[in-house]
Amino acid sequence: MVDKCANPTCSAIFRSLRDGRVFVKEVDGDSRGDGRGHSHEVHYLWLCNSCCRTMTVIAEKGMGIKVVPLPASATTVRAAS
Repeated sequence: MVDKCANPTCSAIFRSLRDGRVFVKEVDGDSRGDGRGHSHEVHYLWLCNSCCRTMTVIAEKGMGIKVVPLPASATTVRAAS
């Protein structure tokens, strides 16, 4: 369940799907911890209106899910719209 913005430095609380952007990220992992069992997890994350203009959510193999800045060209396009 999503309860707040995925940006760790933001304290915005999730109230509506209209107020930001929801991300669905699939992560493969080791469910048994011994390197033999694999799991497939789906994570739901939300960035508030303010954060989704300059940030996105990515899943990196072996690193988990991270909130990262958008490339400069993407932030320019979003600011214009």
